[in-house]
Amino acid sequence: MKTNQDLITQTPNRSLEIASLYHKQSLELINLALMHNKIAIEASHQRAVELMHVKDTSRVHELVSTHMVHQIKDYLNFAVAAYQLGFDAHSQVTGILQKQIEDNRALTEHVLSSPALTGNPISALAMSAVKSAMDTSHAVLSGAKVAAEKTAELAKQSLSSLQK
Repeated sequence: MKTNQDLITQTPNRSLEIASLYHKQSLELINLALMHNKIAIEASHQRAVELMHVKDTSRVHELVSTHMVHQIKDYLNFAVAAYQLGFDAHSQVTGILQKQIEDNRALTEHVLSSPALTGNPISALAMSAVKSAMDTSHAVLSGAKVAAEKTAELAKQSLSSLQK
C-alpha cells in the first residue's frame, strides 16, 4: 500500500510551530518583565522624591500607605499581564494541536479508503471500527477544544475585571 506523498508533505511540522510560539511568548514575557522593572524603578524614584519633599512628618504615614497601594496594583497588573500571555499561548497551542489531529484524521481516512483495503471483509470490519473510534475521538477533542477556549475566555474576562 502506497501513502499519498502530497498529503504527507502538506502536513506542517506542528512541533516547530509550537516551539516558535513558545519562543515568541518567552520573548514577550521577558519584554513584559523588563517594562515592569523600568516602571517600578521610575515609580520608586518618584516615591522617594515625594517623601523627600514632605514637610509634615504626620503625612509620611499616609504617603507611604498610598505608595504601597500603588506598588501592589503595579505588581498585580504585571501578574495579570503574565497570566494573560500564558492563557493566550495555551489557547494557540490548543488550536495547533487541533489542526494536527484533523490533519492526521484526514491522512488516516485517505489511507483507509485505499482500494487495496476495500475488497477484504476483515479490512472492511477493521475500517468500520477505526472510523467509529476516530469519529468518537474527534468529537471528544472538539468538545475539549471548545471547553479550553471557553475556560481561556472566562479567565481573560476575570483577569481583565481585576485590572479595573
